Amino acid sequence: MRCLYVSALFEDRKGNIWVGGYFGIDVILKNTGRFIHYSINKDDPNSLISNTINCINQDRHGLIWIATRYGLSILNPETNKFTSLTKRNGLPDNAILQILEDSKGRMWFSTANGLSRVTLIAQKAPYAFRFENFDETDGLQGREFNDQAGLKTRKGELIFGGGHGFNIFDPLAIHANTNKPKLTFTDFLLYNKSIKANEEVNGHVVLSKAISATRELTLTHSENVFTIEFAALNFFNPNKVKHQYMLEGFDKDWIDADNATRKATYTNLDGGDYTFKVRAVSQEGRWDPDYITLKIKVLPPFWKSTMAYFIYILLLFGILFLMRRRGIQKIRRQFEIEKEKREAKLLIENERQEARRMHELDMMKIKFFTNVSHEFRTPLSLIMAPVDKILKQTEAEEQRNQLQLINRNAKRLLNMVNQLLDFRKMEVQELRLHARSGDIISFIKEMAYSFSDVAEKKHIRLVFDSEIQNLIINFDHDKIERIIFNLLSNAFKFTPDGGHISVLLAILEKDSGKQQLEIKVIDTGIGIPLDKQDRIFERFFQNEVPGSMVNQGSGIGLSITKEFVKLHNGEISVQSEPGQGSYFTIFLPVDLVTDEEVSINEPDFPRTAVSENTDWVQMGGSNSIKKLSVLLVEDNEDFRFYLKDNLNETFNIIEAANGKEGWQKTLALHPNLVVSDISMPEMNGIDLCRKIRNDKRTSHIPVVLLTAVTDEEQQLQGLETGANDYLTKPFNFEILTSKLKNILAMQQDMRKTYQKQLDVKPTEVETESLDEAFIKKAVQIIEKNIDNAEFSVEELSSELCVSRVTLYKRALALTGKSPVDLIRTIRLKRAAQLLENSQLTISQISYKVGFKSQKYFVRCFKAEFNCLPSAYVSNKNK
Repeated sequence: MRCLYVSALFEDRKGNIWVGGYFGIDVILKNTGRFIHYSINKDDPNSLISNTINCINQDRHGLIWIATRYGLSILNPETNKFTSLTKRNGLPDNAILQILEDSKGRMWFSTANGLSRVTLIAQKAPYAFRFENFDETDGLQGREFNDQAGLKTRKGELIFGGGHGFNIFDPLAIHANTNKPKLTFTDFLLYNKSIKANEEVNGHVVLSKAISATRELTLTHSENVFTIEFAALNFFNPNKVKHQYMLEGFDKDWIDADNATRKATYTNLDGGDYTFKVRAVSQEGRWDPDYITLKIKVLPPFWKSTMAYFIYILLLFGILFLMRRRGIQKIRRQFEIEKEKREAKLLIENERQEARRMHELDMMKIKFFTNVSHEFRTPLSLIMAPVDKILKQTEAEEQRNQLQLINRNAKRLLNMVNQLLDFRKMEVQELRLHARSGDIISFIKEMAYSFSDVAEKKHIRLVFDSEIQNLIINFDHDKIERIIFNLLSNAFKFTPDGGHISVLLAILEKDSGKQQLEIKVIDTGIGIPLDKQDRIFERFFQNEVPGSMVNQGSGIGLSITKEFVKLHNGEISVQSEPGQGSYFTIFLPVDLVTDEEVSINEPDFPRTAVSENTDWVQMGGSNSIKKLSVLLVEDNEDFRFYLKDNLNETFNIIEAANGKEGWQKTLALHPNLVVSDISMPEMNGIDLCRKIRNDKRTSHIPVVLLTAVTDEEQQLQGLETGANDYLTKPFNFEILTSKLKNILAMQQDMRKTYQKQLDVKPTEVETESLDEAFIKKAVQIIEKNIDNAEFSVEELSSELCVSRVTLYKRALALTGKSPVDLIRTIRLKRAAQLLENSQLTISQISYKVGFKSQKYFVRCFKAEFNCLPSAYVSNKNK
């Protein structure tokens, strides 16, 4: 027993005692004498609603009704579950004070807010309840009643006591009001303004009669904010009448109306037909199926009217038609554009092909003239050499004049031949400056007066004038000679008989304080039009000249002249006026720094040789072609250029001017093959070949010797030093190219042999030759440091006593792998051995073979063996 305070005591029909207090209910079972306790459980909705008990009663159905301060709980003894009722279910108040049952089994409750009659609808499961509440308007002494102040008399009357007395009544004599209230509309408001019958609003009448008699009305789209008031004509306790309303077409369900105002307001309704309905509730709590209606039609705005939608449809079809039409026109235009593009592209492609053919033809012509010019140089040199010798021995004036004439014209012819060679060098960007010290004033003066015979023949006055007598500077004698030759040749060519040609020299001071040599070549020739003066330095440009001048030239002289001036860091410009002559001005710096001065202590290595991958060039197409490097060692610049120009398409060419420079570049760049002349200053070709063969760093590089000497003894000496082949000048370039290719092919076969040998396990490499010994030592060093993740190519090259470049070249030549790839391959092959023969994990193996990251190890392993390490182990265990 938990109740310290008893507020309710009740004996049910079975003789069980129910005791209620502040801690719930205790039931004393008559048959067994044990207790059952009921209390609130917030987690169980079927438990007692409150532990504070006011009253306990049992109805004719056997249900136990328990009144608490916070609602009513009904216990079904069969299920031992509670059903709770509160104000939300229909009670007038949650504080239930007394419970009585009338003769019809209806339960009456006194509360703090009036009486309530609850009718149990037992036909439904679970039970349903109907509530009827009573207050002062029904004749009660007041709404408040006292705790447990209730009694049922022998006549069946019920007595409930309150603060103002008590009420006694026969519950069977209390009946609900069965008169149906009559509903009516009492007012119609538009924008909160009451509308009367026949009152005009916005130019039209909304109500043609009173709202109580109106059943239909029409509103414009701007009158869609309105209020309808309604009432039930019930003069007996009208406040107990409840109303519900609904606007069909807008509301989805009935809405409870406020009894104080009894009105409904709607705003911003769309255009359409609506029906407003109102109904009242009976005193039994049932809604009367009868209701009053008001049909309301809200006219849509013009843009939502039928005519508007018809116009919209027409506009839509019109827009679609226009879009389709424009789309067809666009497709046609695109088709025309594509057609024009295809035609233009075809035309451009044809023009490109034609230009390509013309360019190839020009290149063939230039190459042909270059080759022919090269062949002309030897007989011209043979003409000029004996003429110079005879000039020194001849004293007769007449003979000397004739020989000088021969010498001057031979030099001019040689200049023309050299000009073709220079143009070819300019095409392949091989022009270089070879400056040396000399008196440029006397040099230009001598060049100018070499044209005195031509001036005398054409009766042209030739003038040479200089502000200074001499100027010793560094300049390229050969290129300055060709600059002056080209300018004077053009001047004499385009100056008519009786004209004037002047060569003027002066020293100018620049704003920076540096001095410049100004060279002016002025003539009184035909001149150059202003619109063509910017183009005369372009290649192959030829100006229109009078028909009387047959020799117009090739159009390359001034282009070469400009390139020669730029090599001297100078500038050239022209001023001319048709019929008045031309004025060429050259500015040359007097503090010219030569290439030789820059490179005294540093060999001139080609830029392409800086990269370790210089031997491997990706060509067009899907296959990659190996463009191997060839070192040309030749002291004659023109012949070296001639060789390079013919071999450049097949090989990557590196140049050296003598044997010493060739040895330096062989050590630094490790070319795939060396082609060397024999007769050279500082170190000849025989000594160069001997050095290459006797040094283990270069012993694998093949050598081909070239010479003009046909002596068999010298050829035998060259072959005995280790040269792979020997060619005498002149020779067929196709034979030279074929021999070089064959030598390099043999080298490639040897490389593949070593690659096959490297494919065995790292510790099983067997070596005999010097190259094999080199690879074996490299493998041993790598295996020694295989667990060192910091081991690098620099450390490997240091251990092998070779440079990084030498290591790269030899490793690539012998194994086809760079040093980095070689180290990684040996690490991975050792990892494969450990995976097969050890119980180590993949992570342990990756660190044991020098990989810092397991993820990187797995990626490299898959790239090498085409499977993951785990799959590799599985495949080996099968």
